[in-house]
Amino acid sequence: MKLSKSVLAGSLATAGIVLGAIAPAVTAQAATASGNQKSDGSVEYQDPSTSVGELGGKDSKLAIAFDELAEDGTVKTVGQAAAQSNANVTVQSGLLTLDAVPDFGFANAAEGTTVALDNNDVNGNAATDSQGLGNLTVTDSRSTVPGFEVNAAITKFSPVGGPTDGSKDKVYTLNLKPTELKNDKGESVAAAGTLKTEEANIAGGDAASTVMNLAAESYAQGPINASFTKADDDAFLTLGDTAGSDTKTTTSYNATITWTLKAAPKVNA
Repeated sequence: MKLSKSVLAGSLATAGIVLGAIAPAVTAQAATASGNQKSDGSVEYQDPSTSVGELGGKDSKLAIAFDELAEDGTVKTVGQAAAQSNANVTVQSGLLTLDAVPDFGFANAAEGTTVALDNNDVNGNAATDSQGLGNLTVTDSRSTVPGFEVNAAITKFSPVGGPTDGSKDKVYTLNLKPTELKNDKGESVAAAGTLKTEEANIAGGDAASTVMNLAAESYAQGPINASFTKADDDAFLTLGDTAGSDTKTTTSYNATITWTLKAAPKVNA
């Protein structure tokens, strides 16, 4: 499932640097080992710079850090094994990006009730730019963090496999409680005190509601995460005000949530 990255830059902060796009390709290196496994299964010391192939490769050998004791019990040989792995990152500068949006699965519910979030799964029939997770993430790499706003609007809930003319659509309300905004280390992003999302009651077919609204200099540069999961207990769905009937049916409904990130541009005195 793909993740859409909407990029919004302030009018005075339009330059971006993506180091990952210009970094040289990483050359694959074979692991080395100081133990040589012979055909009879025994192991003997070898030059520790000897290649044994890619770790776990079809034709590779064990990456043995060989050690051997002398007859008096002292260490006679201590070898080593070595291998290389990769770390990578894409660095942005002067940009404001929408990196992740949450999905809400409310499982089984009854008309006329309010039900808590059950999961962050995506209905297989739904068209989405999300990752089937509960994270709303914005990254601000502008030097002065001049502020931004995130709004959300939701469509009416349509029955899966039902009529497409809207005759069976339902107006349900997505209720989002304030949740603390944190960085990727789980720390508060607030310059002072605590910052949270806005309480939002987003009704199907109505205008967008504000979910994040951060003022200039009130938060730290970098990733800003809001988590909406079952464990967080901050997302609910209100299913109209009509009580259910005695007709024995189950119907799955889908709605599309549109998240909009709006930049507050950097203003120079």
